Amino acid sequence: MTQMSWFRLQNQFELSPAIVGMPMATRSSRGRAIVGTSFAVKDGGDAELCGPGQSTAGKPGPLWVRAFSLWSSTPQLAGCINALMSTDVSSSDHPLDLRAAARDLWPGGTLDFWQSRDAPEPERVYWPETEQEVVTVLDEATASGATIVPYGAGSGVCGGARGGNGKWVLDCKRLDRILGLDEDRRTVDVQAGVNGQHLEDWLNERGFTLGHSPSSIWCSTVGGWAAARGAGQFSSRYGVFEDMVLSMRAVAPGRAPFTVGEGGDAPDGWMELLLGSEGTLAVITELRLRVWPMPEKRWLRGYAVPDVETAVRCMRRLMQAELHPAVVRLYDPVDTKIGGKTKPKSEHGGSNAFFKKWLLSIDALPAVRKRLLTLPLSLPGLVNQVFERAAGGCLLIIGWEGDPEVTDVLAKAGHALLCEEAEDLGPDPGERWFHSRHAVSYKLAPIFERGGFADTMEVAARWSSLVPVYNAVREAVGGSAVVMAHMSHLYPEGGSIYFSFAGRGDKATYEQTWKRAMDAVEATGGTCTHHHGVGRLKAGVASREIGAARIGWERLKSELDPNGLMNPGNVFTDDEAVDAPEVAVLVPEDGMVDVALSADLDGRRVSAAAAGLELQFPWAGDVPPRWQRKRWEIGWTEVHGTVEGRRCWLGRGPRSAAGPDLRAVIAESEDARASFVAVPSGERWLGEGRPDQPWQVARALLRQDLRPAVLTVVEGRLLVGFRGPAARALGELASARVIGGLTEISYEAAPLAGGPLEACAVDDPAAVAVTELDVLRPVEGA
Repeated sequence: MTQMSWFRLQNQFELSPAIVGMPMATRSSRGRAIVGTSFAVKDGGDAELCGPGQSTAGKPGPLWVRAFSLWSSTPQLAGCINALMSTDVSSSDHPLDLRAAARDLWPGGTLDFWQSRDAPEPERVYWPETEQEVVTVLDEATASGATIVPYGAGSGVCGGARGGNGKWVLDCKRLDRILGLDEDRRTVDVQAGVNGQHLEDWLNERGFTLGHSPSSIWCSTVGGWAAARGAGQFSSRYGVFEDMVLSMRAVAPGRAPFTVGEGGDAPDGWMELLLGSEGTLAVITELRLRVWPMPEKRWLRGYAVPDVETAVRCMRRLMQAELHPAVVRLYDPVDTKIGGKTKPKSEHGGSNAFFKKWLLSIDALPAVRKRLLTLPLSLPGLVNQVFERAAGGCLLIIGWEGDPEVTDVLAKAGHALLCEEAEDLGPDPGERWFHSRHAVSYKLAPIFERGGFADTMEVAARWSSLVPVYNAVREAVGGSAVVMAHMSHLYPEGGSIYFSFAGRGDKATYEQTWKRAMDAVEATGGTCTHHHGVGRLKAGVASREIGAARIGWERLKSELDPNGLMNPGNVFTDDEAVDAPEVAVLVPEDGMVDVALSADLDGRRVSAAAAGLELQFPWAGDVPPRWQRKRWEIGWTEVHGTVEGRRCWLGRGPRSAAGPDLRAVIAESEDARASFVAVPSGERWLGEGRPDQPWQVARALLRQDLRPAVLTVVEGRLLVGFRGPAARALGELASARVIGGLTEISYEAAPLAGGPLEACAVDDPAAVAVTELDVLRPVEGA
């Protein structure tokens, strides 16, 4: 209740001097004060503001309402206060709270801040602590017509969680409970406001990991990861965050709390639209996530590669060999030169330590510090040329982790493959990266302080487009910003490029740099984002990329948010849909085959064989929802067709976080075509065995870090198969872990069971599939 509300109450009722300490300019939840200012009533009935913990007499006073004499003399007011204390949601309109909620960590907003341009502030900030309190805020917003901005930890860099004039910010950080770990099934239930590092620490103490390690893990929330479809630094092994989500609970203005996933009361298809919706559809309140045992062994190494083209070829071969590395990071020549990451860190600073200290001392002088970056950032083209001439070669960091025996087999095969074109630098570069992997995220402030700007941009593309995108962006922005890049988040069908750039602190220059970069990505067939989401920064280009497929998001929004209250202006703009570019022709190196979506499994297999490839995931029917697939299994990648007369092409970059996943909307069109991941021909191994409870044994193999290409039971026979340079070694390892062993037979790919499926007992005769969580059977009558 606000300060003015209390003055109205004071005027309406004869207040007793016993009332003291009600917090001002705030609401409370279960009687807890948020702001320490208190309200007191003097003997004459006049109101007086008191400082924190102060009474009218200047002595320490309580911060709670005391109304012992009031309850008997003014029951109407007592009932009002009781209702407030039991049902109201903590909130504030204090200037400090509003200012804090006006921004996230979008560098464009940081530039405004350093240059004294204020961000529009919201009307109020709410801190719900329960799902029902989220419902209360949304109900009040609907009644008053206020717009809502869901807020996690504010670490987003695309402007997706910024308050504004007339808006209410719904800050979810008090939804911070870890609800429970199911060690047998390997899942954790967690509220959306839990800090990422707190969750990881909690899991580590119990012998598990989520496997999700974004650079922002210290200052981001689980709900934010889902809302923006984030990815962590080990995504090549554990998947992006959406691969970890089994179910979610959410609340929307037009829908009471609902659950999607694992048999929830909402349609399964909502999952793909809520992930990446960035608060435009609903408020995520709770999630169930997959977890994995803590890795028993970690193997890290550095490699020197002569140029970006060679490095991309090495990474592609590695990812398409089904060796499942946990870490794949390439630093371009400039980033390698600046970072010096190829050399072990010296404990004593090296031979030129004196000169480094001398330069740092000069740098510390205020007059120097303020102007230090002015010249180089004013001449970015020249600086880029100097860096390029001084640079030589790239650093590639590769790592595996998990079960010790499996890690050894995979690392040995991967190391041999890499050494065909790269120079082994030993473990030091990998170890250095691992121990400092979060540090760079907190080192950009000095550039703003010195009158410049710094930002990062992550995009993604299929393999044949990665180098063209890399070259095009560097050429596009090289005249206005110093630029370098690294590549991470690699998959069999392509990967992500993470650009870092810095320039003179002029807002027009900043905006032009972004526009040129986005135009270059769009022109070379990439996607506008891989894991930072869209926000307001990329809303225009994301809207062009999504095109007419946006109708799928609009349909769900009309049901969940009919009055348009949820984070308006975020993710999508109101621009009219335009045609997507013509679909670029796939080449065998892309690791995908493009077929009519109406084609059956045999048709897809024929298309793959014609390109010298084998389908990586040969789905026999409809691809099951993500909670009925292994974490690394995916359905289609790119989907293209016509929606409302407009050409659409989505998935042009793997695991793109360009808003909600709307590929299913394109798939509804009659002319829809889709790309499916395929792997090159090469070594194959297949074994069969007849253990008791074969489905239970199959699940045990998955839980022991093995990822077979074939894992099924046919007429009581357990079939286990592998592909790639480690196929035989992995097959022998699997055989040693099955009672009675496995007998090698001729390799034959086995289809994956399509949906709909449901969990069943390990000895159910109708079982057709297995994940590390469940054994599955077809849904009866479906």
